[in-house]
Amino acid sequence: MQAVVLAAGEGTRLRPLTEDKPKGMVEVAGKPILTHCFEQLIELGAEELLVVVGYKKQAIINHYEDEFEGVPITYTHQREQLGLAHALLTVEDDVDDEFMLMLGDNISGQPPRCGQPTAGRTRRRGLPRRRGAVGRSVTIRRL
Repeated sequence: MQAVVLAAGEGTRLRPLTEDKPKGMVEVAGKPILTHCFEQLIELGAEELLVVVGYKKQAIINHYEDEFEGVPITYTHQREQLGLAHALLTVEDDVDDEFMLMLGDNISGQPPRCGQPTAGRTRRRGLPRRRGAVGRSVTIRRL
């Protein structure tokens, strides 16, 4: 399955850490945030990583090159940061069918669990939330 990682944002709230690198390259627990994301996606079965890059994109491309732990990486460039939906549109032609989606600036202590049945619903700030869901990873099927 393909995995899309949105990593084009500037990370202005992380300054000064992001003055010379994109937020996905900020180190947490000794490695870049994107490395944590890639590891989790591979654990979930990702066979290809589609990474949307933008701000200081060359730092990401130079670091990971064309594969991560044997999994191929394809980069697309979001020239203007116009939001998450716009970032996702930049990979539209590269996505085959079902894919996983992860924001490239999120880290979870456990890998996200995709496709788990809903155990119940709770309300948090008025929004439904699945119990047992970890992180921000979803599987999307093109209609």
